[in-house]
Amino acid sequence: MSSCNGAKCDLITLPMPFPPIYDFPPLYTRQPNSLIRKQQLETWVNILIQHARENKGWLISHDGKLLEPKQDHSLFVNENIQRQVPDPFIDEIWVYALQKGTVLKHTNDSFYILWKSLDSWSSLLLQWFETTGKLNQVVTIYEIVSGDDSSAWEFYSMNEQICELALSKLVDRGRATMITNDGKVVAVKVV
Repeated sequence: MSSCNGAKCDLITLPMPFPPIYDFPPLYTRQPNSLIRKQQLETWVNILIQHARENKGWLISHDGKLLEPKQDHSLFVNENIQRQVPDPFIDEIWVYALQKGTVLKHTNDSFYILWKSLDSWSSLLLQWFETTGKLNQVVTIYEIVSGDDSSAWEFYSMNEQICELALSKLVDRGRATMITNDGKVVAVKVV
């Protein structure tokens, strides 16, 4: 949807709908058959990833509310069909997502969401350094995730801890050096 005033147009962004399976009541009940349950868990992980990607979400609470950016609605509650995932099954979904490497534990009550693997993010970050001409320069983590040069890139607004984890993959490959201040990573130099 857009509103245009003369030559200037502003896009109005509407929330992306969930996939049709999100309105399927059995999705909210732990299935007893192990093969079906594995597919059910896979479906929940895919919904988590899709929801995070579409909302530029990086951190989610155990109960399914995005914390970055903050949202009050739980992903595990579907008011349209009056269903919600029971707590023990939510725990099982998180265990499965952790095993797959789709999420990383942040605290006991929250998880970082990886819409891409850390290796994929590190490759994209390396591409950014090459494209923007920032190789062999010291660049702050803030500049990477919030700077003007990154605003068109998929990692724009990335949680700084996820950025550090992705950059550590470049360190492991001998392509980067982290710069710390009082034990906190503040910048990186990529070669």
